[in-house]
Amino acid sequence: MRFLFLLVLLANVAVLAYGQGFMGPPPSEEGRTPRLLSERNQHIVELGQPQRLEARTAG
Repeated sequence: MRFLFLLVLLANVAVLAYGQGFMGPPPSEEGRTPRLLSERNQHIVELGQPQRLEARTAG
């Protein structure tokens, strides 16, 4: 019974690794140019001055 549990656990880890792209490009990226794992569109992020949110009054 332990062997069957370990076999199913190993199969789940392998399918997760395949889907996340650890064994090549992930299936969700098929037909696109593959993205790097560290690519997060850093050039789009803009930092500004913090703003205080005013509490809304009900009524």
